[in-house]
Amino acid sequence: MARRRSINAAVGILLGLALTTACGGSGGFEADSAADPDSGATGTVRMLVNITPNLTKGYWRELVAPFEKANPGIKVQIDSPTAADGSVDSTLQQLLAAGNAPDVVEGSHNDKVLPYLRDLSDLSWAADAPMADAQRLDGHLYDVAIGQQVQSLVFYNKKAFEKAGIAKPPATMQELTAAMRKLKSAGYLPLQTAGEWVTQAQVMMLFAPTVTTGEPDWFKQAADGRRSLGTDLGPAMDLYKDWLDEGYLDKQALGTKYADAETEFLSGKAAMYPMGCWFVAAEAQAKKDFEVGVFPSPQLNDPSTPRLSVTPGANYRIFKAGKHQKASEKLVQFLTTDRAAVAGQLKQDSSFRTGYPYKLSPLADEVQALLDKSTNHQAIAGSGEYQMPTGFEAEQNKQVQSLYTGGDAADGLKNVDTWLKAHTK
Repeated sequence: MARRRSINAAVGILLGLALTTACGGSGGFEADSAADPDSGATGTVRMLVNITPNLTKGYWRELVAPFEKANPGIKVQIDSPTAADGSVDSTLQQLLAAGNAPDVVEGSHNDKVLPYLRDLSDLSWAADAPMADAQRLDGHLYDVAIGQQVQSLVFYNKKAFEKAGIAKPPATMQELTAAMRKLKSAGYLPLQTAGEWVTQAQVMMLFAPTVTTGEPDWFKQAADGRRSLGTDLGPAMDLYKDWLDEGYLDKQALGTKYADAETEFLSGKAAMYPMGCWFVAAEAQAKKDFEVGVFPSPQLNDPSTPRLSVTPGANYRIFKAGKHQKASEKLVQFLTTDRAAVAGQLKQDSSFRTGYPYKLSPLADEVQALLDKSTNHQAIAGSGEYQMPTGFEAEQNKQVQSLYTGGDAADGLKNVDTWLKAHTK
């Protein structure tokens, strides 16, 4: 998922190196080995999945139970990540090097494993999955998603806005800046941020609509080395530095962890919190004395409706060397097309899909409405040809965080452009 994509970005480099050196040698998992797609209609399918506080092993067992009942010759073995960092992609590094890859993996986004994956382009149900075209690489389809995650969102404290005299959500970044001034005067930290991966992620959540509304393929062009961040994001990053200098962001935020930032916003200390749609699950469980609303990140100066940045929700991949190809295919088809299975996954991890509403909270309904309205006005991020080179997030994060210690916005963007030029796909 997008959230995991940000967290796992740093391990992608290590995974790529390990797969290059270990998996191609003797004893490893050969990239060109492939089982008969019609083999293994029965047997035990090993599925490696993400384990989180809400995606527990018990949850996964309940999810696949109806499938096993409908297919008595197939059993599903749920495998948890075993790597030290708890990530799926790091665990794949170990399993592939040992020649022990799973049949199916959920939530893997690293492009270094693509040579080991089965191309699902010939399966109509896979080709019809959400954002299937956006996930293709050179015409090949390796991922099947259950829905979408919306990234360019700003959650806000409705009580804080009312106290500060802000009647409606800002329509431009200039209006957002004016709102921050009022919120600070009203006693609130205008914008909640944090260290770790959050700093860079929020910058892109806030300013992506400025570059993608007119160029919906901006991320694809940037990944190919056809965009300059210094040119495209220069004014936006100057504004971000102004916010920092004005005290609209906490200058000590780099010491704040992601979970703590979420808690601080939900405690009422901060008025706005840029974050992806998965935040709605935490908001629904929080005890607070105010309502939370949401609006799409506006453009820098243009008040027209911004494009909503979206990325695939939970995705599934099938390893082509697995001995249970037909059984794996049936399992992934069930997980991504069965209405009850899809709806349950969407709700469990706060992803969204038009035509699949679920009851969680009024805030979740607001996000669903934004997604439904944006059907023909979206920008793809972090998927297929729209995915930035591995390591981009870490490099940009370093440059954004340098602003908190006196760095210059223009120099930071120049450094990112230099890195991107050296790592263009």
